[in-house]
Amino acid sequence: MEEKTASILGTLREYGETTSAHGIPRAVTTKSVPRRLFWTCLFLASFSYFCCQAYDLVNKYIDYPVTTDIKIQWSELEFPAVTICNANPLRFSKLLRLGHEGFQNAGFIPRPAKTSQGNQGKAQGGPFQQAQPTTVPSPTTTATTKATTADYDSADDDDYDYDYDDHHEDFKTANTFMGLIANLNSSTRQAIGHQARDFIQECQFDGRACSPKNFSIFTDSTYGNCFTFNKASGNTAPQSATSAGPLNGLSLILYIEQEEYIPSLTEKAGVRVVVHSPARWPFPEFEGFDAAPGFLTSAGLRLTSITRLGGRYGDCTNGGGYELLYPGTYTQTNCLVTCQQQHMVRVCGCADPSLRAPGNTTFCDSTTTSVDCKNRVRREIVTGVLACTCPASCSDKVYGKAIGLSEWPADSYLTNVLTKLQTKKGRRPGTAILGDTDRFKRNLLKLNIYYEALNYEKISESPGYEVTKIILNYVF
Repeated sequence: MEEKTASILGTLREYGETTSAHGIPRAVTTKSVPRRLFWTCLFLASFSYFCCQAYDLVNKYIDYPVTTDIKIQWSELEFPAVTICNANPLRFSKLLRLGHEGFQNAGFIPRPAKTSQGNQGKAQGGPFQQAQPTTVPSPTTTATTKATTADYDSADDDDYDYDYDDHHEDFKTANTFMGLIANLNSSTRQAIGHQARDFIQECQFDGRACSPKNFSIFTDSTYGNCFTFNKASGNTAPQSATSAGPLNGLSLILYIEQEEYIPSLTEKAGVRVVVHSPARWPFPEFEGFDAAPGFLTSAGLRLTSITRLGGRYGDCTNGGGYELLYPGTYTQTNCLVTCQQQHMVRVCGCADPSLRAPGNTTFCDSTTTSVDCKNRVRREIVTGVLACTCPASCSDKVYGKAIGLSEWPADSYLTNVLTKLQTKKGRRPGTAILGDTDRFKRNLLKLNIYYEALNYEKISESPGYEVTKIILNYVF
């Protein structure tokens, strides 16, 4: 036993004398006890520091950090999809002819007089004729006061009980209308909405003429018929931009038909515009910008391409395993509205009329109970009571926009525009519109969408710490 112990000690002593590790040979070979203690303590301190560093590096590695790289690149760019919607969801004359009792009860259209039922709807002009004035009874009666602004005392506000649980009249009106149109069949909704052949008076892309046939249609709960240019479909590749500037982008002249606006519903006049990736679904209620009549609205675009690392490096997804209500590629918005609708159906027993409904689910009505249930579901999603797992997309395109306005058309150019519209083929505004400058500017607008430059910002993630970096730090 003693021989075995002596052999082990001898081996350890031999290792200590010959090892290349700093400090150990000094501690073993020195005869001085203080020096031996000094070298031993120095070695242990160095070894402890090494262990701490190794621990930190391993922790850093298993946290899977990412490094964000930002580059400016140049290439021929895919042109985005452009979705346009009239601010008014349904044509008033068509709604009158529909004669839907629900719209009458809500005050969106007047009830027909008993003495003129046979002529119902005949007094209304078509979308390209001068509309006759129509008196629409308000669903509520407002008392008129003769008090002036000077008579108003803001101190009286202290005596008023603000109840934020009460819904505003505009909110109630919008919800009632969405509930009514949600229960119309899709063909009726499209038929009584604004039509592409009327709405899109002129179209050109990259200097070439285009037409309403180059737009796809879908129906939105807020804006009615919407039309998308350059939507990805089937084997057809989206259009590309070969040059920057307004002449090489999309240019539209749009006719909004203000005489067809619903008096008790539509408070703004113009067009809702959404610029998005050709493969994704647009949500005009949540995103986009407005273009006003009588103006040329220009949107200069800058593309940012974002690539995120998924898996252990981050919480993103390519959309696999997600069943979405709206077609197209996965987006966080698409996921969130799908999740909200699923919770709505489960908790309230009916679907939110502002969103698509899954399967044969019925839409909620506009009663206070249904609206309160919908708001409660939304609050509980925000506060985390109801879970919605919707990570960001691993691949994303963001279109930054610089929007400018100028009066259109210029006084000196008005004759050219009128001549162009009067001689165009197909549907065009009636002479009552084209012959009246004021009505013309209240009903037509121009929209230019283009790339400001063909360089784009590419943001990508890469692993911040890999095994090779650890090896390089400690071996070499």
